[in-house]
Amino acid sequence: MELRSLVTIAAIGMTAALLTSCASSNDLPEEAPSGAETTSASPAPEESATPHSDAQPLDTWQRALDATALAGSADIDAQILTSVEGFERITQGNGWIDVTTGTGDITWTDDRSQTREVLSPTGHFLELDGTWFAVPGDLPTTVAFFPLEGLSGAADISLDGSEDVLGFPTTKLTATLPVDAAFLGFSQEELSAFDPNTGSLEATIWIDSDDRIVRVLREYTTTSLDGDFVEAVTLSVLTRFGVERPLDIPATADAIPAPE
Repeated sequence: MELRSLVTIAAIGMTAALLTSCASSNDLPEEAPSGAETTSASPAPEESATPHSDAQPLDTWQRALDATALAGSADIDAQILTSVEGFERITQGNGWIDVTTGTGDITWTDDRSQTREVLSPTGHFLELDGTWFAVPGDLPTTVAFFPLEGLSGAADISLDGSEDVLGFPTTKLTATLPVDAAFLGFSQEELSAFDPNTGSLEATIWIDSDDRIVRVLREYTTTSLDGDFVEAVTLSVLTRFGVERPLDIPATADAIPAPE
């Protein structure tokens, strides 16, 4: 079995379910517990006065990108959902990433197995059932290590009010992104079924009082080459910024080359 198939799963949820499952008790950095935890449902966000109400949407968006890019490491809860020609899958993971360097350690869980993906300065590794594999390229889940991907090209940015997330005020903005489905968690096989540069791609971000993006949602739709519905929804929640985290990686010599 190819390695890519080990990190895909068969089931998809609605966007609302993503927002519920990825909002956990460590949803914002000020009062988050230490360590990566399993995601859990949170109360529905409540409207609140936005801390960015006087700023222009474009300025707020860009300031958030800049602040988050410099924020260093953060805990992450992520979900990646895709649907291509009737085949649906969902991947859920948590761990930590360094937003600035693109490194990190995320454990992915599905209904069949649990894998651990590590992206480090010395290589890309996947652990499955106690065995480490050296990964020659990206996996569908690798997109979670780069939560800001594509956001700099946002257009039609609008302020969509504010929401209290677990008692903390956040500013919510929506925008359209340049269409590129390659960073939305599709496998290479799935990408071959449609043109990844067609369709529509929308993003929503939630910004805390320190201008950092604490939640980012992407929603993509198009049609396949056969005219069938294609969809992707990705959601990342970032918490506990700036905490030093050790990167535990295998010695390169100990990792088995993964099948391509």
